[in-house]
Formats: sequence, structure tokens, C-alpha cells
Amino acid sequence: MAALVALAERPGQTWKRGNLINRIWADGAGGDESLTRSIYNLRKALAQFDMGKALVTVPRLGYRLNAEIKHVDSASQLSAQYAPAPFSIAVLPFSDQSKSHDNISLTQGLVSDLSALLSRIPRFKVAPISSILHHDADQNSLTELGRKLNVRFAVKGSFARQDDDIRIRIELLEIQSGALIWARRYDTKLDRFYDVQDDAVLSIATAVSTEIRTPRAETMLRNKSFNLSAYERVQEAEALRLNYSRETAQTITAKLEEALSLEPADPAVAAALAIQLSQNVVSRWAADPAATITKADALIATAVSKAPHDPDVLTAAGVVATMFHRPGDAIDYLERSIFLNPNDAHAIAVLGWQRCLRDADEDGITLIETAEARAPHHPRFALWATYRATAHLFMLNYNAGLEVAKEAVLRTPNYYQPLLHCAWAAAGLGDLQQASEYVRKAESIETGILPKYVDEMRKWLQNSKNKDANHQALAELLSFGSGS
Repeated sequence: MAALVALAERPGQTWKRGNLINRIWADGAGGDESLTRSIYNLRKALAQFDMGKALVTVPRLGYRLNAEIKHVDSASQLSAQYAPAPFSIAVLPFSDQSKSHDNISLTQGLVSDLSALLSRIPRFKVAPISSILHHDADQNSLTELGRKLNVRFAVKGSFARQDDDIRIRIELLEIQSGALIWARRYDTKLDRFYDVQDDAVLSIATAVSTEIRTPRAETMLRNKSFNLSAYERVQEAEALRLNYSRETAQTITAKLEEALSLEPADPAVAAALAIQLSQNVVSRWAADPAATITKADALIATAVSKAPHDPDVLTAAGVVATMFHRPGDAIDYLERSIFLNPNDAHAIAVLGWQRCLRDADEDGITLIETAEARAPHHPRFALWATYRATAHLFMLNYNAGLEVAKEAVLRTPNYYQPLLHCAWAAAGLGDLQQASEYVRKAESIETGILPKYVDEMRKWLQNSKNKDANHQALAELLSFGSGS
């Protein structure tokens, strides 16, 4: 099944044997013989449906699936029947039992971190924290919430702090039966916050695997110190992305700069700052773009060198490569990240965007839509519509690009870029009056932005198969700017 899923992601395209082995066996236990046996079994299975010839062997190279892939929305089926995957799990909000009740960064961070760490375990399907908050765990029974999230297990608990002493209680429950599978109380110091998380994740993974009677899944420990002030700033920066604009981007940058000064050896903080700096360059909000590019590249290089197998760091490297017009590097980093953490919706969205850019691959749109369906309350959800609009424009799908860009405007009303995407699409359709109106709206947010936007889009298009046609549409826009 893992081989079929991988092949189905790229219908008509060849997977090299080595890449397919790495994709299927995340634990490194696979090899040539394992792959040959799996392909043989898959071909036998397909033959039962008269599809054996769809699986093609490419001599001395690999395999290809010649079939039309259709993505079926099963949401209506899920609502009618609760049938969660065996390794599906949700980490619910932790209650703050401290006397002061002012530990929101720690309680929310605990939920976010546990979700992220569990996501990295092979086979685990973890509900996005944004969806859990949207459904309001406090207002739904455990069974009802499990049905809405379509998960089999739930992690819940409480947090209490007095000065540097913390107490964390964590429980793992099987939702349908309500049975308590595992529980533990941690009485420790604040600087052991990460150690508690790592131990809890290993214990939860073991408990779930035992319950389902499979070998224990492994996860990666972080082995780094915990700095409360830096942690709070990273959490606050992420929350600001829900209403993205120049001002929030500046605030995010400042908070991440502060976090890095407090925790200069943390690769995750360096990676987060590198992402924001790269986004500032693309949005033309960097005072010195060349210096900002140099700084972001240095930060991501340091982060990757310190944590080369951390999926969050690899996603950051993919995003930075994306922003700096290096789609080959971006796709490589993002595919490695998703291999380690298939639950990372943002990595999936950016990968889809880059495949549309470099390869004019319509399946890239599907990847972005997959991310949106999986995590509709993600902090970066608003930007994914902008990615999807750009992807359509790269592939000359101007009608679809205009409709999606309008959706992006609704998601990020204070961001000029979706409005100029609307203008670009309208110009591509030959409606220069509508294009002019969208330019006027964008420049009411950011005066004189049009020539900077066109220059940035032309940089993207240097990697596109359709750059000439799009250059013509963009050239039409320049006559509408305030600086013309």
C-alpha cells in the first residue's frame, strides 16, 4: 500500500528505485529485495482489477504508475460513520491549574509540541492543533470531538506552575471506549520542559503500538535546553500569522530576533527567523534585501547543519529556497521533510506550489488543496490560497487564478499580493479595466508596490515553462501603477 500511495502521487512519472525505497521504509529497513517483493505483490493485487499493466517497470531505473488518479472527498462518509485510522490521535488543550493562570504560551506550546513530535512517528496520523481549537475541546464530549476529528486516541492533561516548579499530568485515552491506556505525572523544573515532552511522546507511541499490537514506533529526541522567554516569543510570533500584513510581519521578525538572541544555539528558532526574513524579501518589506538574503541563508545553513534530520528545519529550508527562487532545492528539502513528517500541511502546500512553478504539474494544485483540507485552521492557511493562485497563474490558468486570488483577498484583506494576483489574472484574460481596479486597491494598501511586485514575479517566472506568456501579462500591468 505504501508503494501504491507513493506511485499514485506522481502518475505517469518514474520513481527511481532508491527514492522509492527511502519513501516506503522510513526506518531504513527496506532494500532492493524488499522493493522488488512489494512491487510484485502490488502488481498481483492490481491484476485482480485488470490493472496489472498500469504498473510499469522502467529498466535500470525504477517504476511508474500509468493511471488516472482521482481524489475523492470522503468527508460525508466520515460524518456518517466513525472509522478512524488505527494510529490516529489528537492532542487536546491542557488545562492550566496554576494559581496565576498566565501560562498560555506554555500550555498551548505543550499541545503544539506534542502534536509535532507525534507527527514525526511513522504511521501516526495526528489531528492539526488548529482544528482541535476550532472545534473547542471544552464544549464537545470526548466521543463527539473524536468523531469530528476522526481520530482513535486522545491525549489530554493539565499543567501547573509555581515559579520554576512545574507539574504536568498527561493521559492517553481510547476514544470510543473511554478506556485509559496510559497516564503519568511529571513533577520537575521548568528547564526540563522538553524532557517531559520527549518522555511523554515515547511513552504514548509505545502505548498506542502496544494497544494495536505492533512493534513500538521510534521518534527523535531533541536533546536541547529550554528557554522560557525564547519559547514564548516563538509561540507569539506564530499566532500573529493569522492576520498577515506588513505590520505583523515586522512584529514577527522582532519577536524571532529576540528569541534567537536568547537561544542562539536553537536550530528551530534560527529556521523560523530565516523563513520570516525570506518572506520579508519577497513581500518587499526588507530595508536591505541583499543583506537580508545573506542573513536568512546563513541562518538556515546553520539550522540544517545542526539538525539535518529535523523535519521542521527541513521544511524551513524548503520555504527559504522557495522564497529565493531555487525550486530544485525547495522540492528536495520539502520532499525530505514530508518523508519524515507526512502530517506537515505547510510543507505539503509549499511543495505543491513549487511543482506547479518548476514543472507546470497540475498535481501541485491538488497538494495545496490537500493541505487546506487537512488543516483549515492552520496559522498559514490564509497564505495557502495565495500560493494556489500563484500556481494557477504560473500555469496560465487565468480564470482559475482569478477566482482563487479573490479567495486569497478574503483570507488576507490587508495583504497587497492577492490583489495584484487578481490584476495579473485579469490582464492575462485581457480585461485591463478590471486589472487597473485591482492595482488601485493594492496600492491603497502599499503605495508604489506594483513595479516591485512585477519585478519579484519575473524572478519567479525565470524557473517557469510559461515565463514568456506571463511576462506579457505582467508587462500590461505596469501602466497602471502610481509610479508610472
